[in-house]
Parts: sequence; structure tokens; C-alpha cells
Amino acid sequence: MIDTHCHLDLLKKEDLEETLKDKEFEYLITVGYDIKTIKNALKLAEENPNVYCAVGFHPHEADKVKDEDLEWLKELVKNHPKVKALGEMGLDFYKDYSDRKKQEEVFRKQVNLARELGLPIVVHSRNAEEETLRILREERAYEVGGVMHCFTGSYEFMKACVDLGFYISYSGIITYPNAQSLRDVVKRTPTTRLLAETDAPFLAPQPVRGKPNKPPYMRYTLEVIAQLLPNCSFEDAERMTSENAKLLFNLGNNGKKETITYVINNRLYINLTNKCNLHCTFCQRERERNFMVKGYWVWVSRDPAVEEVIREIGDPTRYEEIVFCGYGEPTLRFSALKEIARWVKERGGKVRVDTNGLMFTFLPKEKLKELKGLVDVWSVSLNAPDKETYDRICRPVQPDAFEKVLEFIRTAVKEGFQVVATAVDYDGVDMKRAEELAKSLGARFRGRVYEVVG
Repeated sequence: MIDTHCHLDLLKKEDLEETLKDKEFEYLITVGYDIKTIKNALKLAEENPNVYCAVGFHPHEADKVKDEDLEWLKELVKNHPKVKALGEMGLDFYKDYSDRKKQEEVFRKQVNLARELGLPIVVHSRNAEEETLRILREERAYEVGGVMHCFTGSYEFMKACVDLGFYISYSGIITYPNAQSLRDVVKRTPTTRLLAETDAPFLAPQPVRGKPNKPPYMRYTLEVIAQLLPNCSFEDAERMTSENAKLLFNLGNNGKKETITYVINNRLYINLTNKCNLHCTFCQRERERNFMVKGYWVWVSRDPAVEEVIREIGDPTRYEEIVFCGYGEPTLRFSALKEIARWVKERGGKVRVDTNGLMFTFLPKEKLKELKGLVDVWSVSLNAPDKETYDRICRPVQPDAFEKVLEFIRTAVKEGFQVVATAVDYDGVDMKRAEELAKSLGARFRGRVYEVVG
């Protein structure tokens, strides 16, 4: 686990000792928000190998912050490699402990300092969504990115922050009974941008509410995240939020470890190739090139050999199913797919292939018969209810691509395969009509949430 935002210096002595001894934590990010706690955060980071820090001036402190304080912060950070971000900084118009204009001024100056130092920022925003976005845009915070700490805002605010390149961090607040609207936002948060935190000793999760919070309680928040996301176990939520944190805070291997096979919710996924014959507007490979899928960097510098994949699978019966799925189209490696699927079936495994359904654009229809008995389920990206929508969002090279997808689904159903047609609820996609089309072709239908990958 990685707690991306806690105040270790504010913990009770016994809670701090418990936290620092907890082997479940790969890293902890302790946060300093004024001169005293900044010094405390740096000291804790220097004394503990797995503790790093973010330092800056909280909006509550803005009235007290002078230019010499910001210069002091700058010199301090330049000489401390364990500082991984500036903040928490931002705006708090709920309590107004500092003048609003002064809050904005100190926020802007810290964003500019972060850009000068090349560090991400940790943003506190409460009752100030519009103003926060305006400052992030005007001060070009997208050049360094960062995290919206302890997020409690609207879906629209979350989406705008993600579009600026920011991560979204959720705390124990998502466990509270009255937080259903926030949980609905969690469900639609891009999995490549999702983090977890405690904000300890504040905001203890519901099962321990009323007690001082501590990093080990982050498990309750992760349990709720796992419940809210499709195809997600606790282990998946833990890995996903941790690897995202490594990317943001430049920790360890930065999360970019090439992956041939990866396990999500007791399913083994095979990343057979990076090659794809579509350019879907909603796909990560077409946008920010972030290939993180629930904590795995799903990208390889070369197509893996059949023997290499088989070696990584081991006993296929250990998994609910073996799924050919990555950021490429598995049927482009038809021979390898066929050989590996046969090996899996001979050993009692179940095989699913996630495909864009364009196999008939480069192989004859008869080739599908060769996979009978080898592939149990085809999951086909239908993505649209009509050709016009499909061409707009999937951007195929072939003018008859949509018709080829429909033909693939019909043929697979006719050959006796289980077929599930899927669509992403991307802007402009009529999901009800897509479902009706899928069922008219004889396939089942599954809707997918845009940005929730894996």
C-alpha cells in the first residue's frame, strides 16, 4: 500500500510506531502545511527509508505566508531529494481562515514555484471548484500535474482535473453513509488516475469513525474502492492505487514495468501485442499514452514469444479464465493466439478473447472455425449502434469496418461461440441502441464505463 497523504508528525506516538513498523506500506507520503510541520515532515522522511514528503503552505496559513517564506521553501526543497511534491496548497472557501484573495495569491505563487522546480503539486480545494480550476489553468499547472487531495467534489470537477493531467485521491470520506454522491464519482474516476489516502490523523473511515485516523486504516477505503469498481478485488485496488502513486511521485520503478501477463480479480490477462488496427478516441494509447491498467504497465517493447507466455501462465486452472487482452488486438497474432489457447484448453483452462472484431478485414472468415473448442468466449468491442458513430469514435482505416464487426459477431454466434458485445459510454454513444443491436445479432451485451479500465 501507499498512503499518498498523511500527517505522520500529528499521529499519537503509538500510532506512529505502528505505522512505521507496518510492512504492508511500501511508501508513505507525509505532508507539511506550515513551517513547523514542513520541518517535521522532512525529518521523518530523512529518518525512515520508506517515508517521503510533500511540503507547502495550506490555504488556512495564507494570511501568514510572506515572500521570504516561499523563498525558504524553495531553497529547502532544492536540497532534499525526498521531497516528491509541493503542497498541500490551494483554496478553502468553506472555513475562510485566511482572506480569499491572499489564498489565491499564495496558491498561484506555489504553483509557479512547482513549475520552476519541476515537481507535482498537492491541491486542497473546498467549496472553490471554479476558482481552483481557473488558477490551475491560468498558472499552467498542467505542466507539472499533481493530485487533488481528499477529493469530495462533483463529477464535472473531477473530469476537469483529470483533463488537466491530475490524479484524484480519495480518503475515508467515501466510506461514510451520506457519501453516495461521492461514491458515484469514484465509480467514474479513470482507473489510471485514482489514488488512496488517509489524511491521518483526520477523517477516520466509517468502521473506526470517531477515533484518530492512522495509515493502517486505509484498508477500509481500499475495500470500498474495490466494491465500487467493476472486476476489482481488494488486491487490485491496492496495487492500482500504489502503482499510480509511483508514477505521480516518481517512486521506485515509476510503475513502468513491462507486463506480458497480469492478474486482475483472479483472471489472468495476456498482453499478446501492442499492435492495433483501430484508433479509438477513448483509448489511452491514442491520448496520453498512459498504459496503466489497475496497477500494471500494460506495454511491452516487443511481442512475446509463445513459449514465454506459456511459461508465465503456469497452471491455467488456478484462474477463473485466461483472457487475451492488452492495448493491442490479439487476433493480429492469430497463430500465437491459437497455439496458446490450445495449450490452455488441453490443461483444463477457460479462454476468453477481447477483440475489436476486425479479424475478417485481414483473415478469411473460415479461420474462425480453427478456434472452435479453443476459445470459450469472444468479447467484441461493438462500441456504437451505427456506422456513423463507430467511424467517429473508433476511427478505422477500413471504410467497411463497422460492417466487418457486425459480420464477426454474427459468424461467431452462428459457429456456437459465446459472444459478448461491449460498448463504452463515451460521449455521443447511445448505449440503449447499442444494446439493442447486440441482442439482435444474437450476442449478450455489456456496457463499460469510460475511463474505468481493466
